[in-house]
Amino acid sequence: MRFCITIIAMLFFAQAILADTVYQRGGVPPIQGRISIDDAGVNVITELGAKHYVPWDRVKDVDSEKLEQTLKSKLEVATDLWRARSRVQRNDTTLAEPLFERLFEQYRGQTHETALVVAEGLLRCRLARGDHILAVIPALETARLLRAEVSTDIYSMLQSVMDDKRSLCPQLAPVWLGSPLLKKLVHDLGEFDAQGDETIAAIASLYKQAVQQTLGEPQTQIQGQQLTNHDGVKFLSLLVFCRDKESDKRNNARERLRRKITNEQHWTNAWSYMMIGLSLISEDGQGRQLQGVVNLLHVPARFVRSQPYLAGLALSDASIALKALGDYEAADALGLELRRSLPNHPIHLNTLPEKSSK
Repeated sequence: MRFCITIIAMLFFAQAILADTVYQRGGVPPIQGRISIDDAGVNVITELGAKHYVPWDRVKDVDSEKLEQTLKSKLEVATDLWRARSRVQRNDTTLAEPLFERLFEQYRGQTHETALVVAEGLLRCRLARGDHILAVIPALETARLLRAEVSTDIYSMLQSVMDDKRSLCPQLAPVWLGSPLLKKLVHDLGEFDAQGDETIAAIASLYKQAVQQTLGEPQTQIQGQQLTNHDGVKFLSLLVFCRDKESDKRNNARERLRRKITNEQHWTNAWSYMMIGLSLISEDGQGRQLQGVVNLLHVPARFVRSQPYLAGLALSDASIALKALGDYEAADALGLELRRSLPNHPIHLNTLPEKSSK
């Protein structure tokens, strides 16, 4: 009996020695078993048949003779993933962004947790830097993955950057500062692969049309317009139609947005006021233009903390509109308020309306 027990123990020990081992980060115990690897991470089946999946950003090392040749490059990626997402978790987005930029080119279009960690990580980095143009594509990719029911808890302790109901990023209203990068964004949106998700394809097309409106270019046909039941597509369509070349579409879109505005401090209200304002200041007639200014000023008055980028654009556009209407004193006051309340806004890199003499 004692001999049998010894033999069983020796066999078990031998199996343990021959088993592959995955060493995890964060003090999590290693896992032994038969492993397979792919772009998403490491799959492990233990001797007792239990299945485990370890995303690459949580893999510290892998001990496997049969996979030794392919592990080196994967473990280098694993280290970059861990460094990048750890930096985002501690709000060090400056050093994280270059890593996520390289990883995004590798993982975009894939559908798994590691791809979401990369897309959302890059989105957070670009939002933190105030680069709203370059944040659009990572936002679309993040939205696509969330709609595909991919999830991660890596950023759960940070403030959310997506509205899951609308598949939109609340910090990415379809309004931008003038930049040569807008031309590239039009191209990138046209080439964006939604991997068969028609809702995300429609959102990408609407963003593209909004950029073309900013550039004054002919607007391409919006894809996926039949998806009117999706909240994000419906809302973004109204915002884009506020600046349509057809007056009936503009009037209808503004009216429908007005009916949706509430007294809540919700990002959709800020976007609505902004687009209604931009639409009206572009119309003929002093009365409409003044109404546009009033709508624009709702944004800095009510949403400056939650929507600082949009608030700065609203103050600038309202100042320009008032100057065009001949109210130089009010225009200058808004310019001063912009410098005072939002001194780090990227609009200060552009030329603000000069102080005017009466």
